[in-house]
Amino acid sequence: MSAVAEAATRLRQIAEPRPVGDSVKAAITRAAVRVGIPAERAKALWYGEARLVRAEEMDAIRLADQARHDKENAAREQAERLGEIFAAVASRLSETDADGHRNDIAALVEAARRLGAGDSPLAAPEGE
Repeated sequence: MSAVAEAATRLRQIAEPRPVGDSVKAAITRAAVRVGIPAERAKALWYGEARLVRAEEMDAIRLADQARHDKENAAREQAERLGEIFAAVASRLSETDADGHRNDIAALVEAARRLGAGDSPLAAPEGE
């Protein structure tokens, strides 16, 4: 992959997440701000119109893309921990009064599953 193509791909990733109705211009501007380059330069890279990518630009693009990746991983890990907490609460509720908390337990187990803790033994409701 050429440096310009890599920069374009990474800039698109850096612009994520894109809200509903987001324009390409807004995405390019957001990516430019996150990388710390002028919007016009980001636009030329985004569309593959640039002839080359300077080393300092590529370094900044890679750094911003890595920061995005690290942030996504941290959010995923945090969601999994929250799911584990939900699963533990569901388990405790089922131990104290499973019938009285049936709806709460089901909601907690579903939330835990959606957050990535569904494979945890704590997320499995009693009797399964």
